[in-house]
Amino acid sequence: MTEITRKPDRRIERTRQLLRDALMDLIVQRGYESVTVQDITDHANVARTTFYLHFRDKDDLLFSTMRDIYQDLMVRMSAARPETIMGIRIDLHSTADFEHVQQYADFYKIMLSEKGSMVFLMRVQALLAEMCRDQILAPMLANGGHLTLPIDLAASHLAWAMIGTFHWWLQTGMTYSASDMAKMELELCAGELPNLLQQVPLE
Repeated sequence: MTEITRKPDRRIERTRQLLRDALMDLIVQRGYESVTVQDITDHANVARTTFYLHFRDKDDLLFSTMRDIYQDLMVRMSAARPETIMGIRIDLHSTADFEHVQQYADFYKIMLSEKGSMVFLMRVQALLAEMCRDQILAPMLANGGHLTLPIDLAASHLAWAMIGTFHWWLQTGMTYSASDMAKMELELCAGELPNLLQQVPLE
């Protein structure tokens, strides 16, 4: 008997997208904390009962939205080229992360400010720390580097530095291009990483 694969219900996807778009619009207009579920449903022209068929609360909607936009980031990163620091080729994703922030600039400008959400900030920091650990520090250790402190601490430090760079770029009007910012971030990493890693000569 042939198994039938169910296609996604377009009405469900459309409703979820309307709610996501409404949240993004309202965050830019008002800031995250002041937005209510009622505001979102009114803006999306969706019944409040329908909202709760899809999401538990506005935080659940926010994190669903995050997953969607980070899928875009992961696609960009998968096509990026490695850079070289301390003689080791590592995947810094080139301009991918800055192009991503640029695309969602209005959203990040709010969410990385006092009008944003601390839970959101911590989720972003955790994601960036995981990337720093797996794609920057771990390859260096595998190629002869030696950390003088826990790898997760070093990754967390680098992640907060990246968030600080994004915040500075957004708050200063993004006068530098994504490419310029990627070059400056690489320069900062090149200066910072030797302080975290002691290069061990390979046999």
